[in-house]
Amino acid sequence: MDTSTGTSAYEAPTLAELWTDHRSSANASEAVYLAIRDAISAGALKAGEHLGEPAISATLGISRTPIREALLRLETEGLVERTAGRRLVVATVTPEEVLDVYAVREVLNGLAARLAAENASTTDLIRLRRLHREMTWAHDDGDIARMARLNFEFHDAICVASRNAFLLEMLRRAHDTHHRYPGSTFSLPDRAAGSLAEHEEILQAIEARDGRRAEALATAHTGKARTARISMLDGTVEEQNRRARVDGHSKAETDPRTTADGVGREHSRETKEARR
Repeated sequence: MDTSTGTSAYEAPTLAELWTDHRSSANASEAVYLAIRDAISAGALKAGEHLGEPAISATLGISRTPIREALLRLETEGLVERTAGRRLVVATVTPEEVLDVYAVREVLNGLAARLAAENASTTDLIRLRRLHREMTWAHDDGDIARMARLNFEFHDAICVASRNAFLLEMLRRAHDTHHRYPGSTFSLPDRAAGSLAEHEEILQAIEARDGRRAEALATAHTGKARTARISMLDGTVEEQNRRARVDGHSKAETDPRTTADGVGREHSRETKEARR
């Protein structure tokens, strides 16, 4: 990642790469489910893309039975849908749905942060610090996919620290729905660095046992994520990245040290100084 401009040369991991990550950590059906779910979330599989069992079987090198089981589970959860012709495709996400889910997540994340500030154990705080540190390392490596996974873990850990089992169940359901959304908001200019800074503030408030501040910060953080997600669904992420690149080129072109006209001016100035 180019942290000087906030732009990203992000390339979504392929389904095969995600399968490699998961296949040793779960049974075949669960591993296929996780790989396809993460591929949808990462943007490797896009809305409307056909999910044919034969093609997936060839890609992953496994039989079609666990693939069929995984696809049925994904369909139940709404990540996959059937067309009029009964073909399974990646489900389409509407801005209205995103607004609904984020409205709930703002409340849940805020409440979780406040309760975590009141109830977190030393072990909880150590885990949160570790996750924040690992997410920072992922950012430094330009690994947006890993950042996205750690982001879910970070917010899940805050909810675990809240010591409210019902709240944890609700937040995890919201997170499951979030996996339908293609790509990551961290691919937007400056969003990854901004999110890390916001996490640091939330974590400091929890460590200070300041429940009100933790709640306000977590709510605002989720609101910013909602705005970023809507801009992605509107198709403006590519435009924002393009503008950032154009701005970078424009600055270079107008720098008197890099333009032909600037070279002439610099040379003239140096000549005059030499004459003196």
